[in-house]
This record gives sequence, structure tokens and C-alpha cells, in this order.
Amino acid sequence: MPEDNEEVNVAVDSCWFLLKCSVNNNLSESDLQLNSLDILIYDADGVGGLESWKRYDSLPDTIVVRGARRAKTVVAIANSPRSFSRRAIERYDSIELLSYEFDEDSPSSPVMSGTCSLSPDMSGRVVLEPLMSRVQLCGISNMMSYLTRLEDPRVYLENMNSSAEVLRTSGFRPTEMLEDKRKKFLPYDVGVFTQHPMTELFCYPNDSGEPTIGTPHTLLVLECEIDGKTCRFPVELEGLGRNRTLHVDITVYNANSCDSKVY
Repeated sequence: MPEDNEEVNVAVDSCWFLLKCSVNNNLSESDLQLNSLDILIYDADGVGGLESWKRYDSLPDTIVVRGARRAKTVVAIANSPRSFSRRAIERYDSIELLSYEFDEDSPSSPVMSGTCSLSPDMSGRVVLEPLMSRVQLCGISNMMSYLTRLEDPRVYLENMNSSAEVLRTSGFRPTEMLEDKRKKFLPYDVGVFTQHPMTELFCYPNDSGEPTIGTPHTLLVLECEIDGKTCRFPVELEGLGRNRTLHVDITVYNANSCDSKVY
């Protein structure tokens, strides 16, 4: 694998480009794992042909690029679960259409990507951002009578976006949806005291505007037993953008009513 500061030859010329790499992580309070990094450099003019493709197994701080005295478009993709075919990525408009399935992604080492432009004899920075989003249940309150508890509380997501274009930064609208069958149980029943479980759920972004039959918002669903009856409290997650964490508080008033705060 190439080392930091290794020269990457794109074409024989006297023009040099300096590329720096970094990660913008809004999914986790700890560093994300990076297993692989593909750096693709395209000619910014004409058909946007691929000029160079290098693969790293760690995040290089700086890459020095030598190439023809023309503007470049840089694409960086980290933790790709699939191998690339050179023929499939030989033009920039092809890589723009590349999508990943949520089921092949991982919250601990998520698919990340970033792009930047490079001008001759100038430096640029590509910032990698995770493709997925995080939903965190921060608080859950029970406003019913003292003896009525929310038993076996669990949460899951509905109307999850099944796939997403890796270079897209906004305008994620699901064409096919997943239902998250992996329910996460809270550690305790909820009685008179508010709980702060900080339970995390992950999905692909869905920042569609007004919900429609074809493009509903993703939902966080709280499910629990109240007096022996299974109750369900859905919360709409509006504005669930890429590399964004939405925090949710839920207050249950009775078996049919709750309030929620999404922030």
C-alpha cells in the first residue's frame, strides 16, 4: 500500500497538486474505523476521464499528485464493501451514480466519501463523511399513574431508505424501503422517573420534504406493554440528513398518546 506523502503519478508534466484528507464524523463520539480508502482523480474538463486510482489501508495526511496542468476532480471513498471495476468508474459521471445498500454498510466502519477540486500548483482538501445517519433515544418519560409502567420498552426504525448514492450530499428520497426487524430493548421498564437510555439506531439518510405515500419520513417507533396491551408510539424523523445525528425525547401520557421532541 502507498505510504503518506508518496508521489502519485497521473501524467508526465511539471504541475504538482497537494491533496490533504480528513474525516468529519457526526455519528460517533469516538473515531470511526477506516479499513480502506480509494482515491480517484478525474480530469475536470471534457468527459471527466479517470486519470489515477490509488488504494490505501489507512488515512494519509497528505498526497502529492503530479499531473497534466489541468483542473482535477478528486473522489475519495472509504470502507467500500465492494471492489471497483475500472471500467465502471472510468468517468466521473459513472461514479456519481454509485450507490450502496444499507445492509452492506456498518456503523463501526461506515462507508464514507468526499470530493474536492484541485487546481494546478494549488492544494485541496477532501473531507470524508459517513453516508449513514444516527438516531439516538435520549429521554423517555412516563406521565401515567404511579402504578402504570411502560414494560419491556423497545425501539426500532420504519421506512428506512434501503440504499443511497455515495456522493450525494442532500436530497435523499427512498425508492425502496426497509423495516428494521432488530428491535433494541431498553435496559429497564419506565416508571415515575425519566430514563436516559441513549439508545442508538442507524439508517441511511431520508431528508425528503413533505411526506407522501411514495416517500414517507423514516420513523422511530417506541413499542412497550401497558397493562398487558402492546402499544406503539411512532415518531417522524424529519430532516434525517447524511452524517447527522437526530436526538429524540418521548413522553407517554396514556396507551394512545405521546409527545416527542426531535432535535
